[in-house]
Amino acid sequence: MKDLKKIVLFAVVLLFAVSCEDFSLDLEVQNFEHPNDNILTSDPVALTAAAGGILNNWYMTVHEYNGPCMMMQTMADVSTCSWGNVGMNDMSSEPRAAWNNSPSYSYDYVTNDYFNSLYAVLSDANTLVAAAEKGTEFENPDLVKMIGKTGQAFAIGYLALVFDRVWLSDENGAINEDGSSSDYKEAMTFALEKLDDAIAIAKSSGVDVPETWLPGGNNGNAVFTQFLNSMGARMLVGNVRNKAQKGNINWDKVLSYTNNGLTEDFTIFMDDDVWYDLAPKTYLVYPGWGRVDMRVVNMMDPNTPAYWPDGEVTLPESTSDDARLLSDYQYLSSQNFNPTRGTYHYSTYRYSRYDYYISDWITDVTEYSASENDMYKAEALLQKGSLTEAAQVINDGTRTVRGQLPPVDANADDIANAIHYERLVEFAYTGMSLSFFEMRKEDLLQKGTPLHFPVPGKALEAIPEENYTYGGSQGVAGEDYSNGGWR
Repeated sequence: MKDLKKIVLFAVVLLFAVSCEDFSLDLEVQNFEHPNDNILTSDPVALTAAAGGILNNWYMTVHEYNGPCMMMQTMADVSTCSWGNVGMNDMSSEPRAAWNNSPSYSYDYVTNDYFNSLYAVLSDANTLVAAAEKGTEFENPDLVKMIGKTGQAFAIGYLALVFDRVWLSDENGAINEDGSSSDYKEAMTFALEKLDDAIAIAKSSGVDVPETWLPGGNNGNAVFTQFLNSMGARMLVGNVRNKAQKGNINWDKVLSYTNNGLTEDFTIFMDDDVWYDLAPKTYLVYPGWGRVDMRVVNMMDPNTPAYWPDGEVTLPESTSDDARLLSDYQYLSSQNFNPTRGTYHYSTYRYSRYDYYISDWITDVTEYSASENDMYKAEALLQKGSLTEAAQVINDGTRTVRGQLPPVDANADDIANAIHYERLVEFAYTGMSLSFFEMRKEDLLQKGTPLHFPVPGKALEAIPEENYTYGGSQGVAGEDYSNGGWR
């Protein structure tokens, strides 16, 4: 696979988001990955080409090998890996430690590249919306504006999901005139406003997304509009930092999004050139790399320990009433992780459901499963007290259809447990870090695990601002790092 990693200087990117005088910019750096800004804001051909790359640039950022996806998946004890790559060993070791936010840290790029790349997406999206609103003569102005609004929503939303704060901007410039940032809650509110704008344009215009912009057959207006709605539910539910914050989620809005969301899996065609999924669908499932954490295996088979027992090298094959243990998971009778790094990394299973992808590479893969949308709907119904309806949504879905498990009763605890189970067993390897967001929301991340990341050290140097970090015991307990956990 080809490496399409984009490394964009923070200082350059934030020129579009924050007042210049608030940053130390001693170097004039030309960004060769984006057209000249004067041309881009007036040339409909260049602008349309930029619009065509928005969805791909977002997707490749969140599924990038060098990004935080794999590290967060292991921090959530849903995947396990002792290898040092992309900070996995450092951040999933026990006891949990603080994130090293020094620009000299060997894995600083894990958050830094993600941070900069999403601001680059935001910059391009802002330019597109501004051009559409000033009357640039596009062949299809509604399409360009819809994609621009989508880029704004996805970029800001995925910054809010991962970082403690975000610099907000749109087609009108920086939102905070003093150059200050907004916290992750304010940022997500802003992102969802842009998403709602994109949904409104999609519905009123009826425009399709070109196949070349979104390959795989899900580019038609009806399905793409459903995808936008489902993304709203994903970002809204996933953004909380602890269980107490669940009460502040607008569950009516979640229910509205899901009622208008996906009814079939949303797939994208991977061509192994422009589109490919390195994390989680490659390196967390490829033989010799990541494995399934024993906590997930224990959820399917309570007779299997949830935590690797001392002195053991292997465990017998597990059994489960859930048919997916055989269809989606592969038993392994030996270990390849370094025991000196902690045998708690050991596991007897890898996720095999995507073996077709890591064999063919050129195929459709699921970015957003219908089951994910269903579980947000069921959770919204649960929170609103509609237990019978919530149970029905679960029982009509993958729990019974793929897992062949008995229907769940209309009981609040049983429903909540079933939702959590589906999120970790059914679709933990579709979108980026879904399991981390779920474990964070339920206060299940191990004690000391960061609940979000600080602004990257290199960005803080550029502002300039004093370095800080979270995790271990740094930050506010329960708000910046976990003070509890599943064990």
